[in-house]
Amino acid sequence: MLKTIFCLVAVLVAVKANGDFVVLHSPSTVLFDGEGEVEQSFLTEVFTAALGYTAKLRGTWNGMSITDPFRLPEAVVVMAIEGIDSLDIPKGTRFPLNVNEGEETTWQAFRQRLDERDDDNILVRIYLGDGLDALGQSALGELKPTPIDETSLKALNLNKEEDKKFLEEVQLLHAIAKKAPSAIKPDSKPDVYWLVVSGLQPVFDAYGSNSTSSKEALVLLNNALNMVRDAFIEAYDGQVLIVAFTNDASKVHHIRSVTLERQRRESATDNKIKSVGSTSELKQLHNNTYFNNNNIQIKQNEDEEKKNEDEEESITDSASTNEPNSDTRDTTVNSDSGVTETDQDQNNMGENMNSNTQITGQEIKNISKKYTQNYPIIFNIVLWFGIIFVFSLLAICITIGDMDPGRDSIIYRMTSNRMKKDN
Repeated sequence: MLKTIFCLVAVLVAVKANGDFVVLHSPSTVLFDGEGEVEQSFLTEVFTAALGYTAKLRGTWNGMSITDPFRLPEAVVVMAIEGIDSLDIPKGTRFPLNVNEGEETTWQAFRQRLDERDDDNILVRIYLGDGLDALGQSALGELKPTPIDETSLKALNLNKEEDKKFLEEVQLLHAIAKKAPSAIKPDSKPDVYWLVVSGLQPVFDAYGSNSTSSKEALVLLNNALNMVRDAFIEAYDGQVLIVAFTNDASKVHHIRSVTLERQRRESATDNKIKSVGSTSELKQLHNNTYFNNNNIQIKQNEDEEKKNEDEEESITDSASTNEPNSDTRDTTVNSDSGVTETDQDQNNMGENMNSNTQITGQEIKNISKKYTQNYPIIFNIVLWFGIIFVFSLLAICITIGDMDPGRDSIIYRMTSNRMKKDN
C-alpha cells in the first residue's frame, strides 16, 4: 500500500515538473503561436523543422508554422538555463515545457540529427559554467569579458562563491554578444549555437527563489539574454531562430526513475500474463489430444463389437467364448506393443508441442527484411530508368517502322550501293 501511494505521489510530482520554452526571435517565415505544451524531447523536431530538414515526427505540436519554405532561418541559437522551473523574460512567445530529459541529451539528439544530414555545419555548445579558462579559444574566437562593476550590484556579493560564478557567466554572455557580429560569417549552411547557463541554480539555493538576490540575478540574466539576442539578429540579418528554455536536472532524474520503475512493472506483468497463457494453452492442448485419442479408441471398440456381432450370428455356439477372447486379444495387443494410453497421450502432446514450436519459430523468422537508407533511392532510379528506357525503345521502333524508304532515309543509304550494282 505504501509503495502504491509513493508511486502516485511521484507521478504527480513528475507531471508538475514543467519549465518554460520562450521564443525570443524568429523570422517572419517561421511563426510561433498558441499555448500548447511541448515536451523537451520534441524540441529536436522543432529545431530540425525550422532549419528546413525533414523531422522524424514522434508526436504533434501546433505551436509552430512555416509560411515560406524558401526563406528559413540560417541559424538556431539556444540558451538553456539550468536549475530553475520558470524564466521571467518579458519579451518573446512563451510555451509550457514538459521537462522529460536533460539539456545535454537534447543537444546530443539535435547534433546527431544535423550530422546525419550534413557534417559541415557549425555546431557550437558553450557550457558557461566551465569559465573563461576552460573555454579558451572558443568557436567565436577569443572572448574577453569585462570586469564586474561591484558598485552596480545591490544584493549580490562577489565575495561569495556562488554569486561570483553566476556573475562570471553573465559577463561571458556579454562577451559573446560583443564578439558574435564580427566573428560570424553567414553562409548557405545552417549553424547552431547552444549556450548553457548553470550558475543561477546555486544562487536560488543559497538565497531562495523569492529573495532580493535571486530577483537581481534574474534581471542581470534577462539583460544578458537580450544582448545575445540582438547580437545574433544583427549577425544573421534577422534570419535566425533564438530560443531559451529552463531545465531542472534533479527533476529530470526523478522523472526518469519513475518512468523506468513503471516500465519494469509493466514488463513483469506482461511476462506473467504470457507464462500463464502458455500454461493454459498447453493444458488445453493436452485435453484436446486426450479427447481425440479417446474418440479413436471408442471407434475401434465399436468396430470390434460389430465384428463380434457378425460372428455371433454365424457361429452361435462360440459366442460366449469369443467375447472374452476379443477383450483378451485387445488387451494383449496393447500389452505386447508396450504402449499404454498414457504414453500415447504424452507422445501426441509432445508432437503437438513440437509442431507448435515450429510454427512460432516460423513466425519469428518471417520478420520483414531491413533495408538501408539507400534502398528507396536505388529503387526509384532503377524503376524510372526502366520505364523511360522501355518507352524510348518503343518510340524508336515505331518511328523506324513507319519510316519512308526514300533517298534521305537511312534505309536508302544502306541499300544504295546494291541498287547501283543491279542497274
